[in-house]
Amino acid sequence: MEQKQLKLNSTQSIYQMIFKSRAKQFALLLLLFSSIAVNAQNNIKLQWEVSDASEKSPINNKPNLFFRDTTQLYQFVDSTLTATKNKGYLFCTIDTLKQTEDTFTYTIYLGPQYDHIYINTQKVSDQILKSRYWKGNSKFKKVLPNELERAKFQVVEYYENQGYPFTKVWTDSLHFKGNDLYANLNLDLGDQVVFDTLIVKREKPLGVQKKFFERYLGLKKGEPFSQKNVERAESIIKQTSYLKLKDTIDVVFEYGRAMVEIPLEKRRASRADGLIGFAPNESDDGGVLVTGQVLLDLQNPFGTGKRFFIDWKKPDQHSQWFKGSYEHPRFFKTQMDVGYNINLQIQDSTFIRVSNEVLLKRRVGVNGAVKLGARWESSRLLRELDEQAVDTLNDTKSTLYSLGYDWVNLDDLLFPRRGWKIGFKGSAGQRTIIFNPSFDESVYEGISEKSLMFDWQFTAESYFGITKWIDGYLKLDAAQMIADKLFLNELYRLGGFNSVRGFLEGELFVDRYVLLTFEPRVNMGGNSYFFLFSDISITGQNDVIDVPVGIGAGASLETKTGIFSIAYALGRNNQIPFSTQLAKIHFGFIGVF
Repeated sequence: MEQKQLKLNSTQSIYQMIFKSRAKQFALLLLLFSSIAVNAQNNIKLQWEVSDASEKSPINNKPNLFFRDTTQLYQFVDSTLTATKNKGYLFCTIDTLKQTEDTFTYTIYLGPQYDHIYINTQKVSDQILKSRYWKGNSKFKKVLPNELERAKFQVVEYYENQGYPFTKVWTDSLHFKGNDLYANLNLDLGDQVVFDTLIVKREKPLGVQKKFFERYLGLKKGEPFSQKNVERAESIIKQTSYLKLKDTIDVVFEYGRAMVEIPLEKRRASRADGLIGFAPNESDDGGVLVTGQVLLDLQNPFGTGKRFFIDWKKPDQHSQWFKGSYEHPRFFKTQMDVGYNINLQIQDSTFIRVSNEVLLKRRVGVNGAVKLGARWESSRLLRELDEQAVDTLNDTKSTLYSLGYDWVNLDDLLFPRRGWKIGFKGSAGQRTIIFNPSFDESVYEGISEKSLMFDWQFTAESYFGITKWIDGYLKLDAAQMIADKLFLNELYRLGGFNSVRGFLEGELFVDRYVLLTFEPRVNMGGNSYFFLFSDISITGQNDVIDVPVGIGAGASLETKTGIFSIAYALGRNNQIPFSTQLAKIHFGFIGVF
C-alpha cells in the first residue's frame, strides 16, 4: 500500500514538473509572438520628397508616418494627393517611388499653385449657378480649387430636384490663357423622371386615407421627381406620431417613372391621461392638497391626420385650467396646416383669463416649419378690488400677431432617445388696459390705456447617450413679456410636473424666465426608465429676481395599455429652502390607444 502511494506521489510530481516546463515554454512563445505582432503593426514607413524644391511644399514629413500594411499606406497617399490638389496644386503628381525593405519614398511634383479656376459655364443657366461657389457675372465663373467638387455637386443637386436624378456634371478641356487656368463645365441630364406610384408596404391597415396620405407627404403622381421631396417625406413620417417608419424609403426607377416604396406600420398615438398630485396644504396645518389633471389626445381619428386635444387641470383647491386645440393638416388640399388653441384659467375667485389663437403652419426644408399666428387674450377680475390692488391686478385685453419656427430631428417622436427639437416664437401687438370707472382717475396716472406689447419664447431639447444603459435629456426653456405695465393676471405661470417640479402647478407668477432641465435616465428595456432630475430656473417679476430649483427622482414604466409615471420632487427658491415637509409627489397613468 505504501509502495503504491509512493508511486502515485512520484507520478504526480513528474506531471507537475512537465506542466511547469510546458507553461514556461508557452509563456515564452506567447511573449515572442506578441512582440512580433506589435512590431508588425506599424512596419512600413513613408517619406516624401518634392522634385520642384523651389516651391514651398504643403506636404510635410511627419516623424511618425508608419503604417501596418500597404493598403493603409496607399489610402493615405491618395488622400494626401487629393488634399494637395484642393489647396490649388492642380497638377500635383507622383514622379517616382523608391521602395526599400520597410520604407516607401514618394517623389512629388507639385507644380504651380492656383488660387482659382475659370470655368466656362455656358451649358448651364446662370439661374442655377447662384451659390457662393460660382463667382462672377460672365459665362466664365471663378471657382476655388478646393470648392470645385462641391460646386459641381450643387448643380447635380439642383437637377436631382427638378426631375433629373441621373444628372452627371464634369469638367474637361483644361488649358491656359496667359497665367490663368481655364476649364469647361459639361452637363448630361439623362432621362427625365416623374413620380408615379406610392407603394406602402404594410402588414395591417394604417387607418390613413390614401389621397390624404399622398398630399400629406407631398409626393404627387405625375410631378417631376425630387430627391429633396423624398427626404422631406421621410422626415414628415418620423414627425407623425401615429405612423412608424420600419425602414428607409426606397425609390425604384423604371421607364422614366419613380415608384416610392415606404415600409410603414400603425402606432398607438392617441392618449387618455390621468395625473394626481399630493402636496402639503399650506392653508391647513397637517392637511393634504390634492391636485389633478385629465387629458384626452385624439390623433388621426378619421384617417385624415386631424388632432383633437383637451387638457383639464385642478392646480389647487379653488382654481381650474383648461386647454383645448384642434389641428387640421393640409387645409383645403394645400400644403398649409391650420390650428386653433384655447386656453382658459380661473384663479380661485380673483380672475379669469382667456386666450384664443389661430395658427397657420407650413413645412420648410426637411425638418423645419414656419408658423404664423394671431392671438386674442383677455383677463377679467372676478370680484371687486380696492384701489390699492390696481398695481397688481386689472382688466386687460390684447391682440398679438406671431411668427415662429420649429426644427425637429428626433429618432422617435413619441419616445425619443436621440436627436434635437428647437422652437422659437415672437409676438407683437396692441394691449389695452380697461380702466375701472368707479376708481379715481389719479389711480391710473402714468399708465397708458393702449400700448405695444412684445412676447418671445425659445425652447431647445436634446436627447443623447451617456453610457450603454444611461441616456440624457437636456432642455432649455426661456421666455419674456415686454410691456409698459404688466399685471399679475397676465404673467407666465411656472411650477408643476411640466416646468419646475417641486412647486405647485402655476404657483410662480413671472414676466421672464430661463429654465434648464437635466435628466439622466437609466433604461430598463423598451420605453421604461428610472430618472433623476434637476430643474434650475432664474425668474423675474418687475425688479424681483428669484432662483427656483426643483430636484428629485422618478420612474416611467411602460405597460401593455400605457405608461405609468411617478415622481418625488423637492423645491426651493429665495424665500423657501428645501424641505421634505413641502415635498411634492406626482403620479399618473397615460393610456395609449
